[in-house]
Amino acid sequence: MDATISVSAPRGQAAHDQSLSSQLLSLVATVPMIRPEQPADAGAIETLLDAAFGPGRFAKVSERVRERAEPAPALSRVAIQNGELIGCCRLFHIVIGEAPALFLGPLAVAPQAQAGGLGQALVSAVLAAAGPSLPILLVGQPKFFARFGFTQVPDSAVIMPGPTEARRLQWLHAPEGLTGAVSAPRAAS
Repeated sequence: MDATISVSAPRGQAAHDQSLSSQLLSLVATVPMIRPEQPADAGAIETLLDAAFGPGRFAKVSERVRERAEPAPALSRVAIQNGELIGCCRLFHIVIGEAPALFLGPLAVAPQAQAGGLGQALVSAVLAAAGPSLPILLVGQPKFFARFGFTQVPDSAVIMPGPTEARRLQWLHAPEGLTGAVSAPRAAS
């Protein structure tokens, strides 16, 4: 006895499945992709930083460190949404005293993408890429960075190239006894 069994979706199921598929694709298109920084991102990063911090960013002590430091693009991360760069978190190679270290910042998220956890996701991605092998120094909001394990640098342990509010100078993975001035020698070109 040959029997053919035909299975079909309930009425409207195919349309429902297609609708769910479209919604899922739409959701995926709106979720930012976080990836390593690439040379082609430079212009978009500068535009984002200008929008986030304005021209006053160039007067900050952190900028003095970064302008002398070698960028670490393989460890830095950017967020892309619908082909647009909407966030960045960067790392730079520095030295504290004589010890190699990393300097975190700037962290910036486009206004339309703020308050959704993207800044936290970018910092998490950067810290995962960097790992615990080098101390990481930053100047930032203690309340935000404490969740990642950053702690305030002890008074006078680190000397920045200009005035810095002590509570905002923080580090992670700092070995016992690490002290000294921050320098940021550029690699030989």
